[in-house]
Parts: sequence; C-alpha cells; structure tokens
Amino acid sequence: MKKPKSALFVLLAVAAVIVIAVIYFMGESSADSGRNGIKYKEFAIERGLFEIKVSASGVVKPIDRVEIKSKASGLIEQLPVEEGDFVEKGALVARLDQTDVRAELDEAQANLEIADAELTQAQNTYNRRKQLFDKGMISEEDLDNVTLQVAQARGKMVSAKTSLSQAEERFAETIVRAPISGVILQKYVEEGQIIASGISNVSGGTAIADIANMQSVYIEAGIDEIDVGRVKVDQEALVIADAYPEQKFTGHIIRIAPEARVDQNVTLFDVVIEVENIAGLLKSGMNATVEITIAREENVFLAPVMALRADEGSNIDKDRREVLVKEDGQFVPRVIKIGRSDFDYAVVLSGLKEGDIIGVPMTSRLKAENERMEERIKSSRSFGTSGSSDSSGNKKSN
Repeated sequence: MKKPKSALFVLLAVAAVIVIAVIYFMGESSADSGRNGIKYKEFAIERGLFEIKVSASGVVKPIDRVEIKSKASGLIEQLPVEEGDFVEKGALVARLDQTDVRAELDEAQANLEIADAELTQAQNTYNRRKQLFDKGMISEEDLDNVTLQVAQARGKMVSAKTSLSQAEERFAETIVRAPISGVILQKYVEEGQIIASGISNVSGGTAIADIANMQSVYIEAGIDEIDVGRVKVDQEALVIADAYPEQKFTGHIIRIAPEARVDQNVTLFDVVIEVENIAGLLKSGMNATVEITIAREENVFLAPVMALRADEGSNIDKDRREVLVKEDGQFVPRVIKIGRSDFDYAVVLSGLKEGDIIGVPMTSRLKAENERMEERIKSSRSFGTSGSSDSSGNKKSN
C-alpha cells in the first residue's frame, strides 16, 4: 500500500527539480565559457565599500527622568502644566491650598515681632538697672534678675525666628517647581485633587508628574551574544525610529550590559546608545532600529563569496581561496588571498585586479540541488519500514 504513494512522491520530486532548473537558468544571467559547454555566472572584480553591520531593535528612553512630588500635603489649587509641555527649571508645576500655612506664617511673623520688642525692653531695663547698680542704689540681686530677663528675651527671639523659618519653609513647600528643564512626560493628578506628602507619608506620597530632559535620549537595544564581542563603547551607531523611517539619527554607544538576558530563547546583551535629540523628534517609548558598523573598509576589491572555493593545497593559510578566472575565453583556477567577509562578499587582498572576471559553474549548483533532492527522496522511501511518521514527517518508533 506504500508503493503508489512513494512513486507519486518521486514523480513530484523529479518534476520539482526540473521546474527549479528551468526557473534558475531563465532567471540567472550566465555566459558560455566555450569549454565543455559548462554555463558560468560571471562576476567582475570591482572596488567598493565593505561593511559588516549589526542590527537590533530598541526603545527610546529619556536620560534624566524625574518624578515630581510635593513635600506638603493638601488640595491642588493650580496645575498649569500639561503632558508634552516644555518647562524651564524652577517653573511652577503645582500650587497647593495655602490657607493654613499662610495663617501659620502670619502668626510666626507676629510672634517674632513680639519677641523682638520684649528683647528691646529687657535690654533697656538692664541698661538702666546697671547704672543704678554702679551708683550703689540697687543690690546685685536686682541686677541679676534683669540680666535673667534679657537672657529669656533673647531665647524667645531665637525660638520666634526658628518658628518663622519653619513656617516660611512649609509655605514654600506648597509651591511645586520643576527640578530640571524638560518635557512633561506624564501628569498623574488634576486641580482639586488632594495629594499626600512625598516625605512624611509611608507610601511615598502622590506623584504629580514626570519630567525629562529630552535633548539627548537613550536607545536601549538587545545585541545577540554572537555579535556583542565586536561591539565597543564609544562606537558609532545609526538609529532609525519607526516613526521616521526616512530619517537617520547618529549616536554612540555609552554602555554595554555586563550581564545577559534571555528573550524567546535568545541570549541578548543590552547596549545603550546616546543620541542627540535637539529637534525633539524622538519621543519616550518610540521603537527604533539600531545599526552598528563593526567592520568598514573603503576602496577595496570585492569578490562574491559564492565564487570562492577552499584551497586544498594549503592547510596553513586559512585566508587562501581558489577562484575560476576568465582568461582568453576560458575559466582557469587561481589561488587568491582574502580578508574579511560576510555572507555576500569577501575582501580580496591579493591574486585579483580590478576588471578581472570570475565565474561560478552553474552545473555545480544545479548538481548540489539535485543531490539534496535525491537525499529527500531516499529518506521518503525509508518511511514505514521500521516505524510510522507523524503529521510533520518526523519519524516515530513503535
């Protein structure tokens, strides 16, 4: 019962190979070398820019984000800021009800004036009694009494000054001002709301707003552990925000996390890039893509990696490769030396010059494709011999 299905699979596989071959040869530009009728895809050696970049997704974060709270508790009477407003350092953010603290301030001011008058009176009394004492008209005990009165008046003066200073401080605490120049990111309360003190309340008090200096921002992105070893502090990075895909921002790496995190089974290291944001286009929470150039060589000879073959004659120099170079209409092997490479191109250090034509035998690529397909066919024929397969094609033992 298995044979008809296997035969059908073989026929379909062969048909697929034929279709792939036809599409491949129609879609690829090729040249006939004239030798054994082998088709070659030709590449010209040219000078160019070689770059290796690392890309990662990140989020815009403010550098200096401050949560604004009030030292005083009370009813908010005035709240002149809105989210997105830019405020200067020291600007009014909120004003609380000042009825009670103003009364305390007035009382403290009056007590200070009374204490000052009492001290003046005590001092004058002392001066007069001192003159009488010098003339022998009063006793030393009488002089001691007025001396004590002066000391007591001075103590009241000090106490009144302290009370006034505390009342002035409590009055000032009812006015909340911006601690830094920046943008109001979030506002948590409204006028008429009663808030708790940020220093005397066990819960930490009520947050009024968040403010941040957005002239420079951070982009925090996760770099794969495979690439993080080639990323360095102070290295330049290119940032493209999803909101502005046509605009590129330039920044530099200021920090690389010492510890990895795992996201969906991928080990990442958080890299922080600082970016100038003078125009204020980058907003907190925006998604962005970070590109870090980890290798760059200008005006170098470039050869496609697909045209390189291992040089079997050299087991020492790992940078030696063999290519097929077109000479007098024929493709002949030549050993070259390469430098850095990626999945597409390699830097040619020696062995080729600008304008040289190298080729890739098209039949070899088709043969490799056929071999992979044949391997799949062989695997399909083994189904059902020692076990059954599940819906995904994975073999299961009985």
